[in-house]
Amino acid sequence: MNIKPTPLQFALWGIILTALVCSKVQASQDEKTLEVAVGWSKPPYVNSTDDSGFELDLARKIFARMGYKFKPIYVPYGRSVGLLMRGRVDAALTLTKNLATDQVQLTDNYIQYQNVAISLRSQNVTIERPKDLNHFAIAAYQTASKNLGAEYALAAKQAPLYIELPDQKKQVAMLLNGHVSVVVMDVNIFNDLQATMEPKASRKAVTIHNIFPPNSYQVGFLQSDLKNQFNHALKDYLESQDHAQLVKKYRIFNKHAELNDL
Repeated sequence: MNIKPTPLQFALWGIILTALVCSKVQASQDEKTLEVAVGWSKPPYVNSTDDSGFELDLARKIFARMGYKFKPIYVPYGRSVGLLMRGRVDAALTLTKNLATDQVQLTDNYIQYQNVAISLRSQNVTIERPKDLNHFAIAAYQTASKNLGAEYALAAKQAPLYIELPDQKKQVAMLLNGHVSVVVMDVNIFNDLQATMEPKASRKAVTIHNIFPPNSYQVGFLQSDLKNQFNHALKDYLESQDHAQLVKKYRIFNKHAELNDL
């Protein structure tokens, strides 16, 4: 037996359906979550196990000032731009002009990494400029040959062994185990990783070769309005006391004069 709904029931169903749809739309608007491509763990900047780190906290605070929740999507560093271009994420961290395409809207600089060359002190290595690296077996971070200038790129081609790794813990392990003579990476990342891999009492002494200027990075969007919102929020945040406290919390150093104090 088929029972047809009454006009009143039809009206009630319509009201309920409309309320559900409006509720879902409102919830979506309230959340305003942006998914952001982030390179794999590189403490103290990024720790994917608990979504912490200086760069993640920095980005999270800036996105919050824009009115958005920040959701990191962890990917190998070299895949960030591709995911952004395909619309799989709303933004990508740690980009440069050399890595981005013309369609990517890059923000102002929001973070600096201090890349250095690092060798074991016991090897008594002398490195005064990037071209001196052409004599050594090198493990570098992913995309280093695109970011560190033409002199470094040429030295990388001439080196007896050169490898770029997305997992920077493997870089440090290769140096400590004697599989390479030099690693090229951010000094803060190296210090953090070495501290987790070797007890302080038996930690191998290293030499920091300050041969690179700081590298500045931008966030990439496809929408110019999001880029402009980010730049405005970034300027306000960098002038805040909260930013100074964040730098102190993670002990972030990025000037040559400070490296010897680490």
